[in-house]
Amino acid sequence: MDKIFVLGAGAMAESFIKGVTQGDAADAKSIYVINRHRPDRLAELRETYGVTPAASMEAAKEAGVIILAVKPYDMRLALVELSPYLHGQLVISFAAGIPIAFMEDVTQGRAQIIRTMPNVPVAVLEGAIAMATGASVNRESVDVAKRLLGKIGIVVELEEHLMDAATAFSGSGPGFVSYFLEAMEDAAVQLGFSAELARQLLIQTVVGTAKVLEEWRLSPAELRQLVTSPNGTTHAGLTVLGNLGMREAIAQALVQAEGRSREMGEQYTAVE
Repeated sequence: MDKIFVLGAGAMAESFIKGVTQGDAADAKSIYVINRHRPDRLAELRETYGVTPAASMEAAKEAGVIILAVKPYDMRLALVELSPYLHGQLVISFAAGIPIAFMEDVTQGRAQIIRTMPNVPVAVLEGAIAMATGASVNRESVDVAKRLLGKIGIVVELEEHLMDAATAFSGSGPGFVSYFLEAMEDAAVQLGFSAELARQLLIQTVVGTAKVLEEWRLSPAELRQLVTSPNGTTHAGLTVLGNLGMREAIAQALVQAEGRSREMGEQYTAVE
């Protein structure tokens, strides 16, 4: 594996580093990380994983893979500074909403660009990662990207026009699921449970349900029908959720999140 250059030292960058080093996909010493605003984070990543802090963007010149783990609003400047050191490397972006065409334009087509949308569970190497590739990306680079990203979660290739929806669905999904669980926990407390006990039961319920869906190869609708007896407790609760418009609320939440992802892309890629 060639050297890997990671631009950014936040949570997503650390998750990637953790996954590829623990998964033996890359040697920690061959991973160069730069973050100008937080040298303390670079020192922490070096101590924890054994990566090499980079003194400047020039380190990207020797890398075969470049990871853009920066916020969407920092992407333009990052690409401008990175561009002089690009000569066909694979560039993987983690930035929400930033289209491939924009990244190719700023870098003047000097890199093979892959756009991804990881979600928070990559921190525990159980992420869902949507991935779209630019026209210039060869099959070997796609395989490299899948191998690296596969160390932090499940990778799904999508057409780029679906990336904003993926951002809403899997990117924001942990927030939506947590909101539902928060409401469940509050209700459990009202029913007499301690918050700690309620949380323990809720977490296992979610983990177990996901495992059943995966191992039994059921759709959510099929599992819901399986556990819903006529006039039983689940039926009673689902009737309330249906009457309150929960399905419609979820659909609207995803529509709004998808729209916001698109807006962010337009906002941060607008000509200055």
